[in-house]
Amino acid sequence: MSQLTINNVRIAGMSACVPATVEENLSLPIYKEQSDALKVIASTGIERHHKVDAGTTASDLSVKAVEALLENMGWQPQDIDCFAYVCTSRDYIAPQTACVLQDRLKLRSDCCVFDLPFGCSGWVYGMSIVGSLMSHGTFKRAILVAAETNTQNRNPLDTTVRPLFGDAATATALEYDEQRARPMNFMYGVDGSGFQAVWAPYGGMRNPVTPEALQEKEVAPGVFRRDVDMVVNGMDVFGFAIKRPPQSLKELIATFNIDVETVDLLLLHQANKFIDEKIRKSVKIPPEKTPYCLEEYGNVTSASIPLTMVSRCRETLAGEDRHCLACGFGVGLAWASMEFYAGDVKISEVITY
Repeated sequence: MSQLTINNVRIAGMSACVPATVEENLSLPIYKEQSDALKVIASTGIERHHKVDAGTTASDLSVKAVEALLENMGWQPQDIDCFAYVCTSRDYIAPQTACVLQDRLKLRSDCCVFDLPFGCSGWVYGMSIVGSLMSHGTFKRAILVAAETNTQNRNPLDTTVRPLFGDAATATALEYDEQRARPMNFMYGVDGSGFQAVWAPYGGMRNPVTPEALQEKEVAPGVFRRDVDMVVNGMDVFGFAIKRPPQSLKELIATFNIDVETVDLLLLHQANKFIDEKIRKSVKIPPEKTPYCLEEYGNVTSASIPLTMVSRCRETLAGEDRHCLACGFGVGLAWASMEFYAGDVKISEVITY
């Protein structure tokens, strides 16, 4: 088992930005009957999602989220020693988007910046990577962005994905603090044999874009898709999601001798309500300790856990330390679980752009 403990690093603040445009699943034009939309809402718990307008990218949302975070923290851009950008909706093939954001955000030229192209498990992976760099004490302040504009790479005529995915950007402020920080514990896993469960077949170096890859096809009755669009094979994802994430959380609990009775919050990737409830029940965490934001924002991949914390746990995390478990899982197929404590966290309200 891959495991990691990080000391002396704490979450100091959080922010989130979502697009102003909202799509209601009940009124999506892809459904011939409203009853079809109601079935999707009932099975997933997702009622609506926020969608970027043409020309807006994940990095644009990220700039707004980071600016709000810095203002709320009272930090200056020059205070940031490390900046990590978790996102697969990158602005360009090259360079990495973190380099572009260094200039847009006016971070120092000697700031450590890098992209982490993770999907649904990205915030947990990002926390462990940035936290590890900070644990040596050289980096005092860092920002971890987790963002995605899912609606840009999923076909709007694909009924298997349009009702599920939304767009968002989140920013997490991390601080080196030997006095207040409590250990963060991590467990990881991946099953690359299932990479085609969530993937975009064309657009990379293996299968470059061709004229044929840009042609829209009806791949199933009423389901239209191009080869460059993201594909989600629902049954493969479901089989993975109800097995690996709860297994990972149980391994985390056993390895680090966690008393689940002391857990205040279980923070799950907002995949869909049915899957997440399966996971919650498997690790025996009460429903009142498992917040959801998917009814409002849908599945925002790497941004889903921090968006849940910002939109649903703002007051809870502003006080004394809360004992938290988190689990991200999905594209890869990768998963990661985390134990941490969060308190006195400065969280701004969700902003729109």
